[in-house]
Amino acid sequence: MHTIQTFLADGFGFELDRFRKDLDAIPDAEFHTPKLGHSPAWHALHTVEWLRFFVLQDHSPTYSVLGWEDAAWLPQFTGTPPVAENASKAEILAEVERVKGLIVENVRQLRDDQFDDLLLAPAAPDGKRGRLAALRLMLTHINYHRGQLLQGRKA
Repeated sequence: MHTIQTFLADGFGFELDRFRKDLDAIPDAEFHTPKLGHSPAWHALHTVEWLRFFVLQDHSPTYSVLGWEDAAWLPQFTGTPPVAENASKAEILAEVERVKGLIVENVRQLRDDQFDDLLLAPAAPDGKRGRLAALRLMLTHINYHRGQLLQGRKA
């Protein structure tokens, strides 16, 4: 039986596999070099930080590259991340894989009634976002940063 949970979990697995493949294709010597604003390392960690924040609802002070540096709400979430931006490419790719596993499992286990939950979304006008909308945004966010990586390789 197919469910929205299976559909979304498969979607996250697919998109994160594509993202990981494109990250892996970047030569090690270029992985920490900013292209068009940010390095591939930053794009990788920024993407998984937002996935942890929204999908896993991890609001611990373990974020360093959410990308809202001047926002008044950010300091309460800033701290030591599981993997830092200056970590090796292998460590960063392992973090992408670790978060992918957590995301896929989390989404598969959601109950139908949880899709209507309002999630903390400090950047949203009212500070909240419905879970289903947040999941959709996170899927497109992966693709956005994948596109940034591909554009950076052409620069």
